[in-house]
Amino acid sequence: MASDLSVANAARVSFARRKEQLDEADEGLIRFLMRDRHGCYDDATEVLTDSGWRAWADVTGGELFATRTIDGRLEYQPALRMVRKEYRGHMIGFKGMSVDLMVTPDHRVLASEMTTAIGRRRPRYLLRPAYSVLNRAHRHVTTARWFGEALEGFRLDGQWFAPEPLMRLVGFFIGDGNLGPSNHVVFNLRKPREIAFLRRIASETGLEVREWKNRHLAVPIGPQLRALFAECYAGRTKVIPSRLLGCSRRLLEALYEGLLYSDGSVSVRPGKADRHTYTTTSRRLADQVQELALKLGRSASVRPHRFVPGDGHLGTLPVWRITIYNPRNSQPALCRTRAEADNQMGVEFYDGAIHCVEVPSGTLYVRRNGYAVWSGNTPFEHNAFRFHVRTPIFVAREWFRHRIGSFNEFSMRYAKATDDFYVPEPDDVRSQVGKPGAYSFEPVDEELAERTRDELREVYEHAYETYTRLVEAGVARELARAVMPVGAYTEFFWTVNARALMNFVSLRAAETAQREIRRYADAVEQFFAEKMPVTHAAFVAANRVAP
Repeated sequence: MASDLSVANAARVSFARRKEQLDEADEGLIRFLMRDRHGCYDDATEVLTDSGWRAWADVTGGELFATRTIDGRLEYQPALRMVRKEYRGHMIGFKGMSVDLMVTPDHRVLASEMTTAIGRRRPRYLLRPAYSVLNRAHRHVTTARWFGEALEGFRLDGQWFAPEPLMRLVGFFIGDGNLGPSNHVVFNLRKPREIAFLRRIASETGLEVREWKNRHLAVPIGPQLRALFAECYAGRTKVIPSRLLGCSRRLLEALYEGLLYSDGSVSVRPGKADRHTYTTTSRRLADQVQELALKLGRSASVRPHRFVPGDGHLGTLPVWRITIYNPRNSQPALCRTRAEADNQMGVEFYDGAIHCVEVPSGTLYVRRNGYAVWSGNTPFEHNAFRFHVRTPIFVAREWFRHRIGSFNEFSMRYAKATDDFYVPEPDDVRSQVGKPGAYSFEPVDEELAERTRDELREVYEHAYETYTRLVEAGVARELARAVMPVGAYTEFFWTVNARALMNFVSLRAAETAQREIRRYADAVEQFFAEKMPVTHAAFVAANRVAP
């Protein structure tokens, strides 16, 4: 499943057919990818995580990242690794009505070419190097399908609330409601349509609307429901409670309806798709509405809105306007004509920080200047090695620290342990000299080496005899195994891609690694060199640093 050709095909997925044979151009591409390491985004790009939008400079790598699976589903996945470095060179820019990207030339973008009639009618989105679509007619994709938590209802204050009406009320409250000191939600409404909407959703929720002083409207609530509305505040600004953003699309549509009835509007244009807008002074809420639009199968942009005297009730605070596009506008096209190509794509020199993370699906939801789109990452992930490893337990524990891969280990919970233990060769018995962090390992004399080997065998024999007696006496294997030393052999299957394998070899075949695991790393590298000779040669030429 792993070959040099797998890297070349992953990097050149713009080919109509996968190549069946490696040529000199492919070898040059692999060397280029290894030397330049990784396609990345510029410093002005942000990425969507499970805790909202993050500037790349604020990303730690411990977040879950929004990804788009091959069948178009939105999932949040952990980062396999993080890339952040200084870069001085050319970058490719994409700029359309709802697209804004700036990436290194080899970075992969999720795009569909429009060079044929079939490609124009039925887009086929593939991860393509940015340079391969430079000034060529193509489409991007900005949406995904979301499957969140489907709630049957909310049990609050001893009352059962249907989920959709309550979500509408929460959305409407975020835009037009206030939480006073008493157990009431207060609304200051003037428009008849807003008043009618509040009365309808309150009735559907099972709550009443009362006339309040100064002609305000109030909805009495209990302490648990009050706590839910209190989650709609971050300090003094309004937000969507994070846990509600994880709900199913049906419930999010109800929340969205409530938001639109407060500070939103619908633009109905004859002969064209409807477009929604939402306006807020809370930047965090604006970001959340953009995320909400994604989960509703729409795309949205977030832009600052210049204050105009007499423009609404938002005062002189900074205002953000979210434009939510119709689903039919979720596949923006670039470079359809020569004139458009000159305005919508280009190459410019860049000197600064570039960033990326790798995720299992190979895609990220990113935005620049408020415009969001799906894009991708590295081609070295699209292959796999599978090893059957037999090693002492203490070596396996070192191995399992490399979490970029999957492990399936033989378990002594269910199978009986064997009397197979690691006894080092005389030359491998060594002493430890020096300070912590700066040890050197020196050979010992022949007598000490043999005594060490004999004492290890004695401990192993006693441990295994004890284990056997306990099992035969009826003690569960999962408990009896506690007497087994870390010198016992274990077995596991290890599945890993080429990039992660190179990372393992670069660390565990180094002189600073423990001698026993170094020998396994050397064996792994032999398989790597045999299966992917061009990639291995490029790895060695790049000072044995993984891309």
